[in-house]
Amino acid sequence: MTSRVASAAAAFAITIGALTATTGVAGAVGAPSAEPSRTHLTVTVKGCQGCTLRLTQALDGQQEVWQSKSKKVKDGTASWSVPTGRTHGMSITVLAPWDGGAGYVPTVVFRYAGEEFGSTPTNAVAKTKNRASSCWAGTSEDSVTVPITVRRANATSPSGDRIQTPRAYTSVTQRWEQPMSRVWRGISGTQDATYCG
Repeated sequence: MTSRVASAAAAFAITIGALTATTGVAGAVGAPSAEPSRTHLTVTVKGCQGCTLRLTQALDGQQEVWQSKSKKVKDGTASWSVPTGRTHGMSITVLAPWDGGAGYVPTVVFRYAGEEFGSTPTNAVAKTKNRASSCWAGTSEDSVTVPITVRRANATSPSGDRIQTPRAYTSVTQRWEQPMSRVWRGISGTQDATYCG
C-alpha cells in the first residue's frame, strides 16, 4: 500500500513538473518579440533638391494613420529607418520650395495605369496619365532604395492663378496597392491622407 501511494505521489510530481515546464515554454514562445523588424528606406530623388518628403501609412478600414518625420532631400537622397510592416500601403508626400499651392499636397505615384512593374515612365508619358496609384505594396527587406523623379508641372491655384506644382513618380514602376485613383496630367495629391488597401 505504501509503495502504491509513493508511486502515485512520484507520478503526480512528475506530471506537475512536466506541466510547469510546458507552461514555461509556452509562455516564452507566446511572448511578443522585443523589436519589430525594421527597414532602412532610402529615396533617391531626381529634380527636387531641397524638397521635403514624408512617409504615411493609412490603411482602409483602420483609424490609425502613421507618419514618419519629414526629411529634406540632401545630395539627392532622403532616408528613414521604419518598421517593416509600415511599408505596406505606404505613400510619400512631396513639398517643394517652388510649389505654388494647388490646394493639395502632392504625392508620389508608384504606378501609372497601363505601366507594368519595372517599367521606366518618362515625364512625357507621365503627363498623359489620368489614373494612378500612390500606394506602395511595401517590402519585407531590411534595406531598400526607391528612385523617384520630380518634375515642375503647370497647374492652377484654387484662386485661378497659374502656378507650378510637383509631378512626382517612381523612376521605376513599383509593386502597388489599390486604389487606382484619378490624377490630373500625371499629378497626384491628397488633402488628408492617401488611404490604401
